[in-house]
Amino acid sequence: MEARGPQVDPVEGLYRAIHLRQWWNGEVTPPRPRSAAFNWPSFSVNIASIIGEAGAIRHLEQVLGCPEGAIVAFNCGLARGLGFDARRERDPKYPNNDAHANVYFEGLNSTRKKQAKKLAREHCRTVRAPQF
Repeated sequence: MEARGPQVDPVEGLYRAIHLRQWWNGEVTPPRPRSAAFNWPSFSVNIASIIGEAGAIRHLEQVLGCPEGAIVAFNCGLARGLGFDARRERDPKYPNNDAHANVYFEGLNSTRKKQAKKLAREHCRTVRAPQF
């Protein structure tokens, strides 16, 4: 395993860009992200206190090229309690983004899927609703 960056402080909020239509469930009340947005061995987030809401929206629209996408937020410590470990690391595709972190999940795929559902259903709040 490669060396990972330092852990993100558990009090931090993390922003996850929902840039794929299939990662959003608009058929439930309230609408929320699907677990597919989190069901990866690792995925990218931005640290809310560094990028800010406006910066996260700009990143979604201009860098990820998804002006119709959504942004959801969740607490780093709560996610870590589910097994999602956020590490502050540079994104080689966007090295100027100081807010970038990777979130890792070590464990069985079935466990990750269960925890991804819990993160999506219980711990995310919508910062920006999608326009898919």
